[in-house]
Formats: sequence, structure tokens, C-alpha cells
Amino acid sequence: MKRILNCLASDFTKMNGKDLKASIEAAEGRTMIAEIVCTATPLYPGLTNVEYAAAFGADMILLNMFDVNAPRIMGLENVPAENLIRKLKELLGRPVGINLEPVDVHALPAETLQKLLPTGRISTADSLKRAKELGVDFICLTGNPQTGVTNNEIMQAITTAKTICDDDCMIIAEKTTL
Repeated sequence: MKRILNCLASDFTKMNGKDLKASIEAAEGRTMIAEIVCTATPLYPGLTNVEYAAAFGADMILLNMFDVNAPRIMGLENVPAENLIRKLKELLGRPVGINLEPVDVHALPAETLQKLLPTGRISTADSLKRAKELGVDFICLTGNPQTGVTNNEIMQAITTAKTICDDDCMIIAEKTTL
């Protein structure tokens, strides 16, 4: 297994989630991930903001605000939804992942919540299956403030994601606070 720092685009096409994790571990903490709001207008016409992040050295790309039920990346509007992630990986030559939020709809909120996220951005069995179909390399189960994500729901989402994604994509989790 190569360190992620030594990988070529062709190496990533052969990796599954388990291989990607081993490649990151082999880099001993020298892996940079860039989180990009994929619904934001590109800084310059003809390039996506994701391509800028890759050009500036990001080893992995995490798409924020990506909806698996309505896939969209600004700057790639002419690419069919079913091919969007694969096309992006082809352009970048790097692993691409998405955020999904494990919202706990039954928890009593400790704060005023934002409006409910679209189902394609919530970590459910269906959205995880869809992410896998779209070809993501990794899924970040993320807990942003005021979305209703709980630690318990993150733990359940990890179990569900591991079952659905198996070794096809790497699962990571994080919870953000203000």
C-alpha cells in the first residue's frame, strides 16, 4: 500500500475504502482534506472550486452541501447527475467524499434548530446506498450545530454506514460546535 502522498490518480481508481484508510494511515498524519461547499459559484469561470482546492494541494476532497437525491456541483452543470462524482474524481485524480448528517428527529433539541435538511443530505440507509451508487470514496458523518445531530445518532449512523458501504467507501465521523 502506498502512502496517500505518493499515490497517483491511477492508484486511487484501484482503491476501496479499506485501502484508502490504510493509505492515509501510512502517511502518518500528513494528509490534507479540503471541504468545499459544492453549491457555491466558482471563483473563476471554467474551473470548479473543488479543482482549486486540489490545485493547492488537497489530498482528498469533501463536498459540503451535496445532496445525493439532487446531485449538483457548481461548474459541472453539464455533467449528468449519475456521473457527477465519477467525473469529478477523473478531473481531480483524488478521493472525493460527501457529508451526510445523522439527524436525530426524536431528540429534544438543546437549541433552536435550523430548518430540516433535505433528505439527500441526511444520513439514512437510502442516502448511504445512493452515495455508494454515485461512487463516493468516503462519507463523513458530520454534526453541524443546530441541525439536530446527536452523538447517539452518529453512533447508529456509523453502524448503518459500515453495513451498507462495507469496504467500498471509508466512513469518518465528526461533530462541530460553535
